[in-house]
Amino acid sequence: AWLCMEVEGGIPLWPAAHHWLWLRLLCDTTIRRLLIIAPPESAKTTWVVAYLAASIGFFPEEPRIFASASGDVAKKRSMALRQVIESAAFQEVFPGVRLARGLSYEQHQWSVAHGGQARAGRIHPTVSAYGTGGSITGSRAFEAIGDDILDHENTRTAYQREFVHTWAHNSLFSRVRARVGRIILIGTAWHHDDLYARIRRSGQWVVCHLPLLSPGADVYATLTYPPGYRGRRLGEPVAEVFEEEHEQVP
Repeated sequence: AWLCMEVEGGIPLWPAAHHWLWLRLLCDTTIRRLLIIAPPESAKTTWVVAYLAASIGFFPEEPRIFASASGDVAKKRSMALRQVIESAAFQEVFPGVRLARGLSYEQHQWSVAHGGQARAGRIHPTVSAYGTGGSITGSRAFEAIGDDILDHENTRTAYQREFVHTWAHNSLFSRVRARVGRIILIGTAWHHDDLYARIRRSGQWVVCHLPLLSPGADVYATLTYPPGYRGRRLGEPVAEVFEEEHEQVP
């Protein structure tokens, strides 16, 4: 879907090295819990939108939650995603993905379907946008995306950090389908005890950390996996992973 995106002047958008890394992780559907921590202005939203557009192209009727730090920001990013879906370039790649007739098509909630005809009995939108702390309703989501759900205000005090932690687990994460749903968080770290820091310490997520500062000209991301992770790790030869997963034990 990034092939459908352009910068000002109609120049096609091209991923930098760290964006390719993010896309590898985002597109690996065996990763059920993914956290990407990166500095401000590193095009986090741009590439999350690119991934989500592709995901919607393949599975237009699956429900998704898109969360950001505030409801207004979430709506703006929802609209940016919808503009990609409606673009002529996207329609060339995913022909037939259209507005679902009879379902909501608002800034914060909208629906698409193959040929514009939703499957019988469908009631849940393709995308629902929420701000941090908002009441999340609806069915179990195919994917929950948190794009910069943390900011200075909601990480400033211990009370606010605890509130966000509780909301994320009780309202956002709990809306994802068990075993098969994905949770993807991407954002900037604000405090040593914010939600992202707690997730890193839990050791239960795949985490990609791109630092704000580096000792030299080269910048390296740190990629960590949960103990006992059975999916493919970036950098591992495919043959070794295949042999490990299909090892015959007498």
